[in-house]
Amino acid sequence: WRSRRPDGRPPRARQYASLPPERDDEATGKRFVLTFALGAERYAIDVKLVRIVRSVDHVFSVPGTPHFFPGVVNVRGQIITAIDLRLFFDMTVDDSAPPRELIVVEANNLQIGLLAHHVYDVISVPEIAVEAIDDIRYAHGVTADHLVLLDIARMFEDGRLIVGGVDG
Repeated sequence: WRSRRPDGRPPRARQYASLPPERDDEATGKRFVLTFALGAERYAIDVKLVRIVRSVDHVFSVPGTPHFFPGVVNVRGQIITAIDLRLFFDMTVDDSAPPRELIVVEANNLQIGLLAHHVYDVISVPEIAVEAIDDIRYAHGVTADHLVLLDIARMFEDGRLIVGGVDG
């Protein structure tokens, strides 16, 4: 176990496992989020919903699943369904650089792995810095530096994510 990465920062596992310096509650007016990239776009999800962050070498395909489910991943003996948010959000997909990191999140009694190109840091975002947007269905809003804060609980209510569900 190295105490520091070559760039001088602590190892990512320790960084992700550490508690934020302040509590994430209404009194602080801040939201603690994990930031990640999908292609050239930056997204964030509430850190309280994140269960595991890890790299993935292989996603095992499952026949008969929707196009945005590339398959499943074995995480510590548990089979996790992986979702490609680029396909779920109908984004343009460049398969020359497929996502190689997995963020396992849990909401609404559903646990899914979100594929990402790169996972960055846990940051605090002041509520006042988040501007509501109507054109992204599963977003709380966006910040001035174009960080999209996803609403995972709302996304997980989409019938397309439930076996036997309907289009959301």
